[in-house]
Amino acid sequence: MKPTLTIATITAFLLSLSAIKGEVLCGRANQRSQLESALRQANAADVRCNPGYLGLDCAVANRDVGIRLSCNLRGKPGKNQGGIFLISDTENTGKYCNGQPESAPPAPGGLRAVCPLIVDIQKCMNKCVDNALA
Repeated sequence: MKPTLTIATITAFLLSLSAIKGEVLCGRANQRSQLESALRQANAADVRCNPGYLGLDCAVANRDVGIRLSCNLRGKPGKNQGGIFLISDTENTGKYCNGQPESAPPAPGGLRAVCPLIVDIQKCMNKCVDNALA
């Protein structure tokens, strides 16, 4: 029973870490000054960096700050070159710089045009409801 409880506790802890909303700025332990400088440039000097998986992680909850960080880091050395990086853009391509991720989902009207099956399912559900009420 005790090992199961321990495994469940560790799993719950790890899942809570992955539920951070927003962005995470990452760097090695010796890059604290670079991380803090990038946060200052993005007007997020109040964000604190804590020890993380690869070194230091700075959890940024504000989406606008994440976008500014993406723009500021674009073109700079990323994870593979030993630089600081955003966890969702490890090579600093600036993918959030235009305000939306490159793979943003289509607008609701566009989704129906792309996937007519959704419209067919809605029609079928409406027909089933009408038959059940009749």
